[in-house]
Amino acid sequence: MLQDHTDLVQAAASVAQEATSRGLPQMNVIADGSFTNQLAWLLITFFVLFLIVWRAVLPRVTTVMEEREERIAIDLDKASMFRADADELKTAYETDTANARAKAQDIIFGAKDTIKAEIAKVEAELEAELLGKADAAAARIGKVREAALADIGSVAHEVAAEMVRKFGGIKAEEKAVVKAVSVALSAVKGA
Repeated sequence: MLQDHTDLVQAAASVAQEATSRGLPQMNVIADGSFTNQLAWLLITFFVLFLIVWRAVLPRVTTVMEEREERIAIDLDKASMFRADADELKTAYETDTANARAKAQDIIFGAKDTIKAEIAKVEAELEAELLGKADAAAARIGKVREAALADIGSVAHEVAAEMVRKFGGIKAEEKAVVKAVSVALSAVKGA
């Protein structure tokens, strides 16, 4: 078994020596003469990829870009058209709102004027009615006053005659009582 380990160690050492003597194979391209071969394959691969991109991929990308630009231009045109429509609607709305407010104010002022005229008419009618009633009441008061003043004379004659009889103990003459009461009443009526 010891021999197996020894053989294994010798084999590993020989592989390591061989690898260090040769170096990295990627870096030995110039030394072993495969440099021109790799350069040729690089150019061929680049040219094939260039043709594929130029003929297949680039037209598709260009078409997609043009379609996108057209779509963006159409969308921008639609947006500007919608904006113009929105501005027109806003202007129309503001105009209609201003007209409605002006009309409402006219209606309010008209209603106020109508109400003021109605109130003035009712006040004038009421004032005329009250003045009529006041004049009728004053006329009635005047008639009652005249009647009261007319009756006061007869009542005053009776009261005066009765006072003279009670206080003086004599019966007064009716003509003298009427004359004295008339003089006193004329002084009161004149005042």
